[in-house]
Amino acid sequence: MAARRRIAERRNWPDNLYKNSAGYYWYKNPYTKATYGLGRDFKVASAQAKAANAELLRRAGEAGLINRIDSTTFTLSAWCDKYLEKYEKSGKAPNSVRAVQSMMRAIKDAPFAEHPINKVMTREVNDYIELITKTRGPAITAKIRSRLEDVFRSAEAAGHVELGKNPATPVVSPTVEVARDRLTLEDFVAIVEKSREDPGLCWATNALELALLTGLRVSDIANLRFDQVREGFLWVEPIKSQGSVKLKIPVSVGLAQIGLTIEDVMKRCRDNVVSKYAVHSVRVRGLSKPGHKIDLDTISGTFASLREAAKVKWRDGMTPPTFHEIRSLAIRMYSDEVSPEFAQALVGHKSASMTALYRDHRGREWTEVKVVAGK
Repeated sequence: MAARRRIAERRNWPDNLYKNSAGYYWYKNPYTKATYGLGRDFKVASAQAKAANAELLRRAGEAGLINRIDSTTFTLSAWCDKYLEKYEKSGKAPNSVRAVQSMMRAIKDAPFAEHPINKVMTREVNDYIELITKTRGPAITAKIRSRLEDVFRSAEAAGHVELGKNPATPVVSPTVEVARDRLTLEDFVAIVEKSREDPGLCWATNALELALLTGLRVSDIANLRFDQVREGFLWVEPIKSQGSVKLKIPVSVGLAQIGLTIEDVMKRCRDNVVSKYAVHSVRVRGLSKPGHKIDLDTISGTFASLREAAKVKWRDGMTPPTFHEIRSLAIRMYSDEVSPEFAQALVGHKSASMTALYRDHRGREWTEVKVVAGK
């Protein structure tokens, strides 16, 4: 925990003690990087810095000694390695694995990471969550807190933490305010109309309408093949579900508000270009040749360009809707035209609560109060 080399006049200062240009002393925790004001009196500031350094050294030494005495107890850091190893072998999607790897690095950066896992205190976890909320933001911090709780839960199951003593459970997750605005049907129609202005973007028109009619994610739209349509159904195993969800969607399914069915759009996708993919290139573009599938980044990027060209507006303090917002629009439209239960089944959600999150229009639309006859 040694600080950088001192200038000559400060070589006798305690480590981690600093002074600003206004003559105010402050201390920086070398582990958490948090800073604390110590006033203008050097003697008082120096004494407090020495005391803090001594306590941090004591804690580090105590943890190291306990680890040596009880070699059967894992440190939190060591258990993170075991947890990650198991997760990497679980067959999860590559993006999910990378996300968990990133969270494990964050957890192993915690000041208590080298403590025995059964000695980590809730107060320590809470302090760390509060700290990284300020430095990394509430959204990623909420995910790290949740993952940390699962790390301790796995240690409970293995007998390394006393049952019911998960130190992360009582820690309140930071409030995450959703910043992305929703897409309305009017926005969607305007974007589709823009895509029709360029014949070379017919694939974009197909991708947009298939996304609305099926509720599929952009990754599934990019990989949709003609041979997935058979016996009057569209057979889909969503990539994100890793095989846990298998959808058999009638191609006759459609939305009255746009006057299209899945079958209508899939037939239109069969153009003069030979391809096994529904959403495919129709002209040479860079390394892409006619018939090549359109990758998901190109679909997302083209959506953003069309959104700008269509002059779609979003509210102050919000970020613009992305291609993924078509999924929410599909759920809202099918919930209204058919039922929430149908929308949940269509998109493969296992819980109604998840579908309800997508049905939330976040204040972008008016809710019609419908009168029931005879009531």
